[in-house]
Amino acid sequence: MKDAAPTLTPTEPAPAEQVLVLPGYLFFIETILVPVDLEPAEIPDFIELSLESIAPFPIEQLNWGFLYNEDAPTILVYATHRDRLKNAGYNDLQAYAWVLPDFATLTGACFPDQTLVTLESANNLSLLLFDKGVSIPHIALVASLANGDVDQALKELMASAPDLPKAAATLRVRTGAIGLSEQGLASFNQESADDSSSALEYGAWTTLAPTEAQLWQSDVRSADFKLTERSTRRLGTLLMRITAWAAIFALVLVGIEILLLASQAWLSTVDKQIESQRTAVLMIEDKQALMVKLEQVAKNELRPIAILDAANNIRLKLKLGIEYDNVIVEGENHITIEGKATSINALNSYTDSLKQSDQFTLIAGPELFTRAGETTFKVTLAYTHIQVVAPVEAKETQVAPENTTSTEEAKI
Repeated sequence: MKDAAPTLTPTEPAPAEQVLVLPGYLFFIETILVPVDLEPAEIPDFIELSLESIAPFPIEQLNWGFLYNEDAPTILVYATHRDRLKNAGYNDLQAYAWVLPDFATLTGACFPDQTLVTLESANNLSLLLFDKGVSIPHIALVASLANGDVDQALKELMASAPDLPKAAATLRVRTGAIGLSEQGLASFNQESADDSSSALEYGAWTTLAPTEAQLWQSDVRSADFKLTERSTRRLGTLLMRITAWAAIFALVLVGIEILLLASQAWLSTVDKQIESQRTAVLMIEDKQALMVKLEQVAKNELRPIAILDAANNIRLKLKLGIEYDNVIVEGENHITIEGKATSINALNSYTDSLKQSDQFTLIAGPELFTRAGETTFKVTLAYTHIQVVAPVEAKETQVAPENTTSTEEAKI
């Protein structure tokens, strides 16, 4: 594999300013077959062991990554010495969200036919062979563009790999704008390098958005750093989600509080309106109650004066020392008497006299309570009015004598 001398002009950071794309010529690249019985979770350990066997330096001194997908029978592994990156001007790799070689921006590209893709960048040229329906390149060749002659560099790459298929479709592109989603995942927009619109339409793959797992695989920073950074980002994402939910919850609470204040203001207004109408409502209720009483009087011929007179006449007639404290006359000519009696016998005599008068019927009671020689009572009676008919006075009549004759008749 041709490995050109490093240049001191670093590639500019991507427009997102958080994705650092390194020139591919800084890395040596190997294609490794995937063992049939290898589980996907065992891939990183398998690659690390493979690098220890093929790399001329200890793996602790390397920045390395790989391109892998379950649909591909091979893994594309790449690595470089850390000092080489520093000599090229790439020092603070930890400051970026993602650090990967320029040919890794084609991660996820898949073509309906075997395709030879030429990827151009500011100071690097990559030649990648994609098998039909496979999203990982089977062969990757890189060269420096220090002199800016793309065609010459391409001829040299083609000459270094005589086994490249002649019948493969060709595509010349360059990586354009690089985006970063809200979740921190990079996306790469590919542009035609020879201004061919048909080339862009080929395979409909001009925008590539690798998954988080694919981005971590292609990142060239150390495994320890990626493990720590991945956990930190997950924690940060979780905290951001919690903060977002807390903010939403706070907004909901504020909204509820505003609704409560509005409802309280509305209730206060309603209470004021009710209070302002209370006097009128009470007057209407009093009038309605009076009308009900009048209707009862008209319907039941309520006779409160006659009831009181009848009960009082019997009390005065007996002279038993019965005193009234409170008298209530209700509808249907019911009277409730509360008062005091000199004794229980006196009260019994009074109630018996009321019942024997044919005007009163006992409904409830009498309820008696004797204390300190004084007996209080409560009795409820129904009154039946008896109409008293006044006697008709005889009118004086004058009857003329039957056998009288006039003076004239006597004279005759």
